[in-house]
Amino acid sequence: FCVFLTWALLVSLCTAYLCLPGAAGSAVNCHKNCICASNIISCSKMNLSVVPTGLPLYTAVLDLSYNKIGRLQSEWTTVKLPNLHNLLLSHNGLHFVSLEAFVYVKHLRYLDLSSNNLRQLEEFIFEPLVNLEVLLLYNNQITQIDRSAFIGMSRLEKLTLLDVSSNKIKMLRIDELQALPAWIKNGLYFHNNPLLCHCDLYTLLAHWSIRKLNSAVDFRDDFTCVLPGPEKTPVGVFELSGNSMNCSTFEEKDEEAYLKQTLTLGCDTKHRDMAKTWRLPGNVPGVKKTNCLVVMWDNEQDFSSNLICST
Repeated sequence: FCVFLTWALLVSLCTAYLCLPGAAGSAVNCHKNCICASNIISCSKMNLSVVPTGLPLYTAVLDLSYNKIGRLQSEWTTVKLPNLHNLLLSHNGLHFVSLEAFVYVKHLRYLDLSSNNLRQLEEFIFEPLVNLEVLLLYNNQITQIDRSAFIGMSRLEKLTLLDVSSNKIKMLRIDELQALPAWIKNGLYFHNNPLLCHCDLYTLLAHWSIRKLNSAVDFRDDFTCVLPGPEKTPVGVFELSGNSMNCSTFEEKDEEAYLKQTLTLGCDTKHRDMAKTWRLPGNVPGVKKTNCLVVMWDNEQDFSSNLICST
């Protein structure tokens, strides 16, 4: 009888302990096909066809790479994962991502969808991810990017790297790319795509190269395009100013303004959230007024030398 009471008391104490908030260990919460280490859940190379259920709420890093998850449905997680900031889904043969797939993981900072079979980026699919910093989509089958995709990028204020290289993209909206802030252009990689050759593409990348944006400088030789014609001959984009299409060589233009004229100068930088300061000739600091530099001068002042924008 005493042995029975002792055993019953032990069972009661253990049950009470497991019911306490936060008392359950990772082994209790972890799926049998995953390995748990602190807040990192690794389910890589487990031959999974669906995302495991019952993921712990404390999950910060979820590695589902090298599986057979072909579709990422909206209900892949039925509960919010407020601490999840890294989601790895590369090498899955993934060909479908629901428009609502990321509603419950709004705090993602790093999303890897590379090396899959995705063919199109749907409109607004990444809109919930306001904290996203890195989005990897390289080595997919993407043929086109939605018309508002780049406009939506400017709303992802923390995004520093978007890689859509090594896909099957033929056309890009050059006007939208030109309108992006320099800090987004700096981390926007789209080399190794079968882009159609045209002079606007050359001008865009030549400008980025002069600005020393990483995306254009680091993979300069990997930016190729296909010449018009039945042969579909691939050439380097930076060669288009030569004999290929005879595009005009891109050069930065000097800006001029005359007495009583207004001149607007942009001061963009590839470094985000940097303070910008204009220096007038003679290293004189400019006077700012409502985000604009106001320059007042009389006929005796000479502003023919350079204005300098520093960060």
